[in-house]
Amino acid sequence: MDEVTGNEAVSSEVRAEVPAQAGPHPGGERAAYVAQKKPSGREALALAIAVAGWLVPGLGHALLRMWGRAVACFITVGVLVVLGAGMRGNIFSSGGGDAFDTLGYVADLGAGGFYFVARSIEKFGADVSHANGDYGTRFLATAGILNLLAALHAFEAARGHKA
Repeated sequence: MDEVTGNEAVSSEVRAEVPAQAGPHPGGERAAYVAQKKPSGREALALAIAVAGWLVPGLGHALLRMWGRAVACFITVGVLVVLGAGMRGNIFSSGGGDAFDTLGYVADLGAGGFYFVARSIEKFGADVSHANGDYGTRFLATAGILNLLAALHAFEAARGHKA
């Protein structure tokens, strides 16, 4: 039974979070707990790979020497962005008026550097009054979500959790 709360369930949870022995840490138990939560070098490298994979689609996988996935990701995201912008799909900006505009912006921004390529291709503005423009909007959002998923996969692979 825990001396502070009088509850055995809480005491076991607290003991699981904070180590009982501080070990060689001069700061005591809390310092040892915080030291355990700091990201390791591998975690920092995995985060850098994920950011690189987001900025340039496929770069995260290329850094991990997963060449097939890197090329497939770069080509797929690139083609979806060029098609979507060429079809005059809506490329959302950060000044969205409602939640759907914000979600569209996050999805489009997920394409990383290709987001800015799409903004430069779309010279005449979006035309979603026709089916082509509506499909183009979907292609742009799909490119962004696909790139975010690829960056997440590169992050997990760099951590050693996926191959």
